[in-house]
Amino acid sequence: MNNRSENRHTIDFLFVIALLFLFAFMAIMLIALGASVYQRNVSLMEKNYETRTSYAYVTEKIRQADATGNLQIGTINQLPALLLFQEINDVSYTTYLYQYNGKLTELLARTGSSLPAGSGQPIVPVKNFKIDRIADRLYCITITEPDDSNISIYLSKGAGNQ
Repeated sequence: MNNRSENRHTIDFLFVIALLFLFAFMAIMLIALGASVYQRNVSLMEKNYETRTSYAYVTEKIRQADATGNLQIGTINQLPALLLFQEINDVSYTTYLYQYNGKLTELLARTGSSLPAGSGQPIVPVKNFKIDRIADRLYCITITEPDDSNISIYLSKGAGNQ
C-alpha cells in the first residue's frame, strides 16, 4: 500500500507542477496578445492623428483667411503652395502652405519677400500636397499621406466673399 501512496503523491505533485506551468504559459500568452493589440491601437491612433491633423490644419487656415482676395494658389521656390494673405499693423504678410521634404510646411513672410522653402515650419508628414481651384470660390485640396492614402477636401469660400 505504501507503493500506491508514493505513486499518488508523485502524480499529484506532477499534476500541480503541470497546472502551474499551464497557468504561467497562458499568462505569458495573454500578456503577449495584449501587447500586440496595444501596439496596433497606438499605430492606428497615430495614423489617424496625422491624417486628421493635416486636413484639419489646412481647413482651419483657409477658414481663417476666408475674406475677399485673401486666398490664392501660387508657388514658393517652384513648389505648389496655398497662399493666405493677412495684414498686421499695416504690413502685408503671406502664409504659405506647401509640401517640403515629406512634410506639410507653413511659412509666414512679408508679402513680396523671397525666402527658401526650407525656411518653413514642418507640421505633419505628407507625401504630396496638391491644390486645385475648381470654380470661383471652390477649391480642391488633395493630401497624400505617407502610406499613399489620399484625402481630398473641397472647400468653398463664404458666399459673401469673392
